[in-house]
Amino acid sequence: MPSEPDDLLLRRYADARDGGDLELAGEIWKQLAVNNFDRVTQLVKAFRFSPGGRGIPEHEWGSAASEAYLRVVAMGAGFRTREAGRFYAALVTCVQNSCRDFGRKELRHDRRAAGSIDTTFEPDGEAGPFDAALAAYDAHLRDQAGDAVAAERSRVEAEELVEWAISRVANDNHRGVLELTWLQKLPAEEIAEQLGISLDNVYARRSRGGKELERILRDLRS
Repeated sequence: MPSEPDDLLLRRYADARDGGDLELAGEIWKQLAVNNFDRVTQLVKAFRFSPGGRGIPEHEWGSAASEAYLRVVAMGAGFRTREAGRFYAALVTCVQNSCRDFGRKELRHDRRAAGSIDTTFEPDGEAGPFDAALAAYDAHLRDQAGDAVAAERSRVEAEELVEWAISRVANDNHRGVLELTWLQKLPAEEIAEQLGISLDNVYARRSRGGKELERILRDLRS
């Protein structure tokens, strides 16, 4: 059965929200997010930390897209317009914010794996390989201060969907890392210590589990 177009879903969402039926509004918004999962994935693939710079590594696209999708679901808690154009603009901002956060987390891991956090491009240089990306991220946060789209950071609307999807990840090891990451919100270091595994294993399990999570979320469209 084909899904309803985005503009119609937005009107139905706004009517349900304004009428006080928050449960129905939440379900409609989730369908709207599902409709745009492919758009989210393409935005993740096209994302760059700075103009002409590098983006999310290809092997992390699935994990980054899943995190961005869940933020789009959560964005419904603060969205207050019926216009499809405004929705798409907010979706782009939401995905870009998610990619920056995801990339910042990965850059921290890369710094640890590479050794000294003071590594530079040249032996006598002052600019580190991650400085441009981190500077762009910080500048973006300043530019976005007070933006209404910041409401998308709320995970309230997404938590039930996250828990449901993670519970259907078949591999116990992958599911365990996803639960600790997204449900208990533990940092990678604590996850590694709790499970008795290395940081590299934490990132590997999260990446592989994220790909399965992506498939589960995609199946919602069928």
